Amino acid sequence: MRNRKVLITPAELSDLIFRERQTERNRIARILHDDFLQQCHMIVLALQSTSANLEAIADKAADAMALGRDLILELRQPNISASLQTRLDSLARTVCDPAGIRFHCTLSAALAAQRDGFADELFMCLAEAVRNAVRHAGASTISITEEWIATRVVISVADDGRGIPLHVLSSPHVGSHFGLHGMRERAADLGARFGVAADGGSGTTVSFCFGLPAWLARLHPARAARSKMQRYAQRKGLKL
Repeated sequence: MRNRKVLITPAELSDLIFRERQTERNRIARILHDDFLQQCHMIVLALQSTSANLEAIADKAADAMALGRDLILELRQPNISASLQTRLDSLARTVCDPAGIRFHCTLSAALAAQRDGFADELFMCLAEAVRNAVRHAGASTISITEEWIATRVVISVADDGRGIPLHVLSSPHVGSHFGLHGMRERAADLGARFGVAADGGSGTTVSFCFGLPAWLARLHPARAARSKMQRYAQRKGLKL
C-alpha cells in the first residue's frame, strides 16, 4: 500500500486552530466556574447571613485567593513542553510542600513522559484531586498511582486525610464544594470512568478508570494506527 500525503487547506487549518482555542476557552471557563466562582459565591452567602462570622469569612476568602493563584499557575504552564511527571512534580512543590504534605507519584515510564493533549487533560484531573486533598482533607500524604487490573488501567489520587463524609458525597451539591463535578466531566472527555471512595477518618481515593485498548491507543497512537491499518489490510487481503 503506497503512502499518501494528507494535505490541509488554509481554511481547514484556520478552523482547526479555532476549534482548539474554543476547547481551551471552555476548559478554562469550567475551571473558573467549578472552583473559583463557587468559592466566591460561598463568601457572598456568608456575608449575607445575619450571624456572619467574619473570621470564618476571612478564611474562605484566603482559600479563594490561594485557589486563584493555583489556577493561574496551572494555566500558565505550557501544555506540551513539559512531561506529565515534570508538571506533577512542579504542582507538588507549589501546593503540597508549603502545606507540609508528602507527595508520592508512581507512574509508568510511558505515561510519565507524555506531553500531548491527553497528558494535559489528565494533568488537570489529577491536579484538581490533589488541590482538593490539600484544601479539605487535612492529609499528611498524597499519592498518585497507576495500576493495571485485567483489562483496565486505573489512575488514582489517594490521601490519608479525614475523608469526605458520606452525606456530603450523596449531596447533589457536592461538586460545588469539592470540584467533583468538574473532574467527572473531564474524565468523561478522556473516556474514563470517574470514581470516589471516601469515608470519614479513612482518607479519600479519587480514581480514573480507562479500558485497556483505549489506554494503549492514548499512550501509543502511532502503534495503534499501524495496528488498525494492518487489520484493515488483512480483511481486504492487501499487503503492507
